[in-house]
Amino acid sequence: MGKLTIKRRREKMAKKEIIVAGILDTKGEEIKFLAERVRAAGANATILELSVGHEVGWADISLSEVVKRVGKKKEDIFALDRNAASDLIASGAIKLVDELRKAGKLDGIIAYGGSMGASIATRIMQSLPIGVPKIMLTTMASGDVSPYVGTRDICMMYPIAEAGLNKVTRQVINNAAGAIVGMASAPAMEGIAEKPLIGCMMFGVTTPCVLRASSIMEKAGYDVIINHAVGSGGRSLEELIRDGYITGVLDITTHEIGDEMLGGVLGAGPDRMTAAGELGIPQVIAPGGLDLINFGPKNTVPERLLKETDQPGRGLYEHNPTVTCIGVSMDEAYRIGEHMAAKLNAAKGPSVLCVPMRGWGACDLATPDIELGWAGPGAGPVWAADTENPNWSRRSVEYVKALKATIDRNKDNLEVILVDKHMNEPEFADLMAELLLEMLKGSWKKGNKSNLPYVIPF
Repeated sequence: MGKLTIKRRREKMAKKEIIVAGILDTKGEEIKFLAERVRAAGANATILELSVGHEVGWADISLSEVVKRVGKKKEDIFALDRNAASDLIASGAIKLVDELRKAGKLDGIIAYGGSMGASIATRIMQSLPIGVPKIMLTTMASGDVSPYVGTRDICMMYPIAEAGLNKVTRQVINNAAGAIVGMASAPAMEGIAEKPLIGCMMFGVTTPCVLRASSIMEKAGYDVIINHAVGSGGRSLEELIRDGYITGVLDITTHEIGDEMLGGVLGAGPDRMTAAGELGIPQVIAPGGLDLINFGPKNTVPERLLKETDQPGRGLYEHNPTVTCIGVSMDEAYRIGEHMAAKLNAAKGPSVLCVPMRGWGACDLATPDIELGWAGPGAGPVWAADTENPNWSRRSVEYVKALKATIDRNKDNLEVILVDKHMNEPEFADLMAELLLEMLKGSWKKGNKSNLPYVIPF
């Protein structure tokens, strides 16, 4: 028997180490049962106490051990209100769990709890690297889970009830135990070459451009991660860049910046479009989707915006019963241009902003074109033609005015390219992919695309 085969068998036979966490003074019996089922599924279970009321005395890792990591004693914790106590417990547990992971004593984590237990446990889970199995059993899983999941690969599972062991909850908990052990025991991925990773952002209105550009990158030997530009997607991309996963960025869809600035519901925070620039990662950027501000159902759109829908480009678009969009105004497009220029001026690595003058997405089209994403009838709902060049979007023209007033033209690593194409035309996607490939090869130079027939002097 070969050495490699023996090693694999040993790895398969070794029991996985699962942390079972929760507030034991209120959910102790449920967490004991969860740990028992983890062991029945073939793994070792270590119970981690996150109690905020009193220490139970039977946990494998006591609350005292947890808060010792932040220089506190259990008496200090119990003298605080529950919110302040939970912050210290989470901070201590994050440090302790990181110690276990680095020591090879953590292959997965599962927790059971209500809102407080979920808040503490998922903060611990969010601190762990992508790929470490994480399951949160909580009734909060039937609502808005974004505070609990954040930008990490956390599996939220609804346990039917908040407390109590019975024929319903035992089955759910047993399934969850099997799931975390199964995740931790997943076979190693063998024979798969790890390629450099390109970060990319997509929304429905930019899909044709993203799919074509990413296909070009894949054919050139790269993997592409396509994040959904819904707020969490942009935050994830920024984190992936800072965590060292990303080699280059195709930031085609940047509308999260507009939502953040203009009150839409899909903002990604103030750090959007900063990580690549700060770390010198090559980036090719476009104003994809920045023609739209996104809201929920129509009744959630601010009244002041509904009153402006008769203005050029300010059209209303009901994508479905839960998603309503309003066009970005010309003044707002100018402000967005200033904002993005300021971010680009700080970039340390090669950075190109490509501006499609004929529209920024499927809703921003002069005439119907199913290949570009809009079937009609008529122009896209937020289209507004420029008065001097009716083939161009007036929004693009205002945006470019802001860039001209703000961008640092003296930086050799920074360029703005105006393109006489729509965002979703093949030539635009090809240009963005080609620019990034040149950056990654070290052959890109500012101005080297000026001879293309659809590139306009900036």
